Amino acid sequence: MILKNIKIYVSLALLCLLVSCKEGCLDPIATNYNPNAKKSNDELCQYDASKNPLNLEVFHLFNGNNFSLDSIYYDDFGTMVKFNRAKTYVSKNCFFKSSNSCFDDTLQYLLFDPSISNYFLGYIEKELNTISIEFQVGVDSVSNHTDPASYQSEEPLSYQTPSMHWQMGSNPMDWSYLFVVVEGFADLNSNGIFDAGEIFVFHLGGDDFRSNPKNISCDISEFTNESKIKINLNWSKIIEDIDIKNENFTHTMDNIPLATKIATNSNNFISQYQ
Repeated sequence: MILKNIKIYVSLALLCLLVSCKEGCLDPIATNYNPNAKKSNDELCQYDASKNPLNLEVFHLFNGNNFSLDSIYYDDFGTMVKFNRAKTYVSKNCFFKSSNSCFDDTLQYLLFDPSISNYFLGYIEKELNTISIEFQVGVDSVSNHTDPASYQSEEPLSYQTPSMHWQMGSNPMDWSYLFVVVEGFADLNSNGIFDAGEIFVFHLGGDDFRSNPKNISCDISEFTNESKIKINLNWSKIIEDIDIKNENFTHTMDNIPLATKIATNSNNFISQYQ
């Protein structure tokens, strides 16, 4: 019996070694990307020496000033608000050179958060001075109906806490990522304080509520081991022309007119750094 158990353990160990524990490079931009690897090992990744890692620095703004959670702001109708949660999914669809030719259409998702200012965008040719990047708020109609559990935990489309995903029922077509989540407090009775229950909740999701693609021109700063670009994220644009005193709640399908406003506003969320 003991010998039999030892054989079973050895067989399982060999199986793990040969299949489920196989390490490899899971970076799709690497020259030795291995989609069959079961465990990521970045030390195995190899990259084109003619390219630099491209890092994106974002500036979180509200009406031209620095934006942060738990600060006091005002909507376009004078209502005092304070954000306690703000996140958006944005895809990088393509890199364009000055000739307007797309040279990297690797779809990449970013989860923008006011507490984070730097994001990795991939690799780019050295000595490029400018590029245009096509960004789009939301998640494409294929990825939008995939299971977040299918992604590595470090990927933006994996499960997040708090959740950035609706998974209603067993049919993936009823699922959606939350493209835009904006929540906080609002002085709904205009008495100068946030009373209990005075909140706003904007949750935007669903294939029909993705923004239009937008090309942003970026100057590239090249350093010894990296290239960097900069963009502005305008959180005030998300709530532009929304009277939060009277329009303060949507989970998309329960208030489609408000959700449509937020989706339209998200077209202006990203702008060129100046």
